[in-house]
Amino acid sequence: IFRKSDGAFMRDGTMFITNQEFVPYTNPDCALGFLCTLKVEYSHEITLDPELFNDPDGYVIVWERCCRNEAIVNLNVPERNGMTYTLYFPPVVDANGDPFINSSPRLFPPLSDYACVNQLFYIDFAGTDDDGDSIAYSLAPPLDDSQPNDANPIVAVPTSTPPPHPIVDFSPGYTLDNMIPGDPALSISNNGFITVTPSKVGLYVFSVKAEEFRNGIKIGESR
Repeated sequence: IFRKSDGAFMRDGTMFITNQEFVPYTNPDCALGFLCTLKVEYSHEITLDPELFNDPDGYVIVWERCCRNEAIVNLNVPERNGMTYTLYFPPVVDANGDPFINSSPRLFPPLSDYACVNQLFYIDFAGTDDDGDSIAYSLAPPLDDSQPNDANPIVAVPTSTPPPHPIVDFSPGYTLDNMIPGDPALSISNNGFITVTPSKVGLYVFSVKAEEFRNGIKIGESR
């Protein structure tokens, strides 16, 4: 965890696997014996001291990992492009020192089917917010980890670093607006509805940014 205002290190910790389950396919054409998706959940409970976590700009949780599946087609040398996930959250007390109660958005559904070439694919990717805060969705370039992609050797679990983080190295022809090519190409609505009609077979990586607002003021973001 880092302080957003200056990137100062706050604390670290380890999450442990608490649940694993196979994701059922809703489209029978996707239910092939040699293809499966496993949802793995990690969890760990911590306490944030209000004497420490009171900066008005908030904080960011960072998780970094080297490498991606080498079969990914929209990344250049994907096995050397790392991955970074971030979660921004507000201070645990407000300007008056009173507790600021907030839950970050949760329960984003796992993608439960494969998209087929020249067929419209759509899924509601919206999460929920326990506090009733609004969530705005947009596509974002996937984040690389902070170690150079030409590092030798590549460190499997590099030391986490504060933002900003580099984005992945897209293969030629792929951009934020064309992470999965098609007609239409991959897109997501402000309400979290993903659509794409892919034009080529392949394994693609993309990223979604979910911004959390309360009374019109942005208080958090997950990516």
